[in-house]
Amino acid sequence: MKRGNSKNGTRVTADGRHGLVNYTLCLGILMLFWKIAASIVRSPFLLPPETVLRTFADACMTAGFWQNFLVSAYRVVTGIVLAWLLAFPAGILLGYGTHLDNVVAPLVFMTYPVPKIVLLPLVLLIFGLGDFSKIILITSILFFQILVPTRDGVKAIDEKHYDAIRSLGGNDIVILREVVLPAALPHSFTALRIGLGTAISVLFFIESFATTSGLGYLIMDAWARMDYPQLFVGIVGMGLLGICLYEICNLLERRFCTWKFSGVAKKAEESVFSESFRRLGSKTAVYASLIKFEHTIFALPFALAALLLAHREAPITFNLVFFIILAMVGGRSAAMGFNRLVDAAIDAKNPRTALRVLPTRQMSRKETSIFIAASSTLFMLSAFFISFTCFWCSIIVLGLLFGYSYTKRFTWLSHLALGLVIGLIPLAVWVAVTGRLSGRGAILSLALSTYIAGFDILYSCQDVAFDRREGLYSMPVRFGIPTAMHISEVLHGVTFAALVCLFRLFSLTWIFLGFVLVIGCLLMIEHFLVRPYNLEKIDIAFYHINSAISVLVFAALMTDELARWLM
Repeated sequence: MKRGNSKNGTRVTADGRHGLVNYTLCLGILMLFWKIAASIVRSPFLLPPETVLRTFADACMTAGFWQNFLVSAYRVVTGIVLAWLLAFPAGILLGYGTHLDNVVAPLVFMTYPVPKIVLLPLVLLIFGLGDFSKIILITSILFFQILVPTRDGVKAIDEKHYDAIRSLGGNDIVILREVVLPAALPHSFTALRIGLGTAISVLFFIESFATTSGLGYLIMDAWARMDYPQLFVGIVGMGLLGICLYEICNLLERRFCTWKFSGVAKKAEESVFSESFRRLGSKTAVYASLIKFEHTIFALPFALAALLLAHREAPITFNLVFFIILAMVGGRSAAMGFNRLVDAAIDAKNPRTALRVLPTRQMSRKETSIFIAASSTLFMLSAFFISFTCFWCSIIVLGLLFGYSYTKRFTWLSHLALGLVIGLIPLAVWVAVTGRLSGRGAILSLALSTYIAGFDILYSCQDVAFDRREGLYSMPVRFGIPTAMHISEVLHGVTFAALVCLFRLFSLTWIFLGFVLVIGCLLMIEHFLVRPYNLEKIDIAFYHINSAISVLVFAALMTDELARWLM
């Protein structure tokens, strides 16, 4: 028994976790499209999601919002409960009792298509303007939506199930309890879930007339006053109410229809869900592997650092930060995807890269091309929403990002080319925020360029033999590994010097300088670990130390900003 409880608890936890992930994912997608639509329309009527969420959070701190929310919840929940209590037994009686069904069914199907909402004036006249009339109307509409599926579900029961119970001496009560009720309950819950959308819609409509409370009233009152933030508060509140009711319905079905979520049926459902979830996760992992998503940590902190510095010259809005991050995601994904596509044949020959997604055919060239086109579109659209200047610059930047992939075919300066294109990120952020180029902003770009170029030289030392055999260019091939490492040391020395220059150019505090000294120590450790005669620790230097350096650059400026704010 304990064992079974443990399994059930694990299952509920897993289902809850999947549900939360699904809601979070869907909410994120909704917010993204909402944000893009609001940026395109640029109308006071379509507020951006961050404004709505902020206003909704403020409203949640007021008693007025919760009073309206609870009034609406009381009306709709009471109507739903009454409809189910009346329709479910009636559906069972009609489905099980043939003679009763022959008499009543024609009346049901005559009145079912009639839109009950047109009866609102009569209902208000008969039952008054209070909550009772609103509950009656919700009940009358949901009654038929629950009655018909329940009746049809009972009608669909095979006669052999009745015969089996009767052969064991069971009477009609046993049949109703053991056969009819278990068959009818899932149908009624399905109908209830479908009817919830109708119930919320009816609730909004009836709260628009002759009332001074409820979320429907809140929406219409805000609309009449042209208070659009408050209007969206009511809409979000109505949506939240619907989601809560839907999930409560799911929980009740799991509680009262346990046989539906156990045994062979549940295993089949779980296997289908798990397979779909596994495929989605697997495909996402393939795309992430294609663009080396984890390498984002090398450049993203520098972009955020540029935001902090540019904020000293121009204000930063949520819209700006949102589209800067989108542009970076799109640009980097397009560049990495193009690099993998162009180098697919080379990667297949190199033992170190032979297991990448294109050589192993985890993705086709067509899929990769579509991904590159979509990422490029995201990059250019995000730049367009920042400014026309950024949009035109994005075309040039995209050309540079793609062009880098060919450089190792004809020049040993390919490492510097990589540093140059990635080093444009802080400068691009500076232009996005201030609308102009700046020598001070270029210093952070210099730090990133030399930082990237320096460790790319170290990383390429692993492929010297392969590059020579294939006729590819790199500094280790051209000058040898020891000289290439010395060049890397010089480049990282420039990185350190550029960060020190930021201390003077932006009048940063000594806290920033302390972080820079730590970064300098990490750069020295990196070059101490990777020696010409020992490349075994290059992964430690590449992933762990370099990621720490990037994060420390942002942490240094953020800490400096906090210190300035506190002082």
